[in-house]
Amino acid sequence: MKILLKLLVLFAFTTTFSYAGLVNAISTIINNEPITLYEIYKYSNKFHISTKESLSILIRQKLEDAEIKKLHIDASDFEIEDYIKKLATKNGISEFQFFEMLKAKDIKESEYRKDVKKKIQQEKLYSKIFASKNIRVTPEDLKNYYNANKNQFVKAKSFGVVAYESPSKQSLEKIKKNPMLSIQNIKAKQIKFQSDNMDKKLEALLNQTKAGEFTPVFKMGKGYTMFYLKEKNGVETMSFDKVKRSIYSFLSSKKEKNAIDDYFEKLKSTANIKVLRKPRS
Repeated sequence: MKILLKLLVLFAFTTTFSYAGLVNAISTIINNEPITLYEIYKYSNKFHISTKESLSILIRQKLEDAEIKKLHIDASDFEIEDYIKKLATKNGISEFQFFEMLKAKDIKESEYRKDVKKKIQQEKLYSKIFASKNIRVTPEDLKNYYNANKNQFVKAKSFGVVAYESPSKQSLEKIKKNPMLSIQNIKAKQIKFQSDNMDKKLEALLNQTKAGEFTPVFKMGKGYTMFYLKEKNGVETMSFDKVKRSIYSFLSSKKEKNAIDDYFEKLKSTANIKVLRKPRS
């Protein structure tokens, strides 16, 4: 009996050890830079995406890191400090309160500063890439987008909605599919919003939602919320002059993203990529 028990313990130990070794094994090598299975699974679990998507993102990160090194892009301590101060101010808190908030979330200040440094370096890299492409948004681009998408610039003076709240996102998704369902952990109430004194992000969301439809479910506080839009009142289409700045910002961001994505797709196509072990889906 004791021998059998020892064998079972030994089997369990060697199996666990073998699994740990496999998880830490190299999955992919890109330009001599390894990506482990552990990195892929960790990223997949953190952001709730597939291992295939995780590997694709990690490959992109390796390419970006190589370009940052190649172009000698750095971020100074002053730039990091300034970035954090602006972020704290934007959230209406002091820098001390900001770091206390991070500490409450078990985020180390040193690790956060490293992340900020990488973020600044990435932004500088993207700016360099976009500037080298010499891509511009012309007045004709703005006008054409406005004429083709006038439904995006419709604005209402007030909204009649039913607000649904629940601690469960899945419960709200079920209501969206079948509004006649009766689910205990959902609270519903009718609300009338006036555009003059409501949250601007919510106003934009409701303006983009058609009457008789639900908004997406989104996180709010400790639970989840969605709105059923019953009616819009005082609807009008905003003039081109009022929205051309927002159109410019949207088109500029879109062109920048496309240019950067194209840049790294070309880098990826010429990179030396070796897949040693494919992660489980």
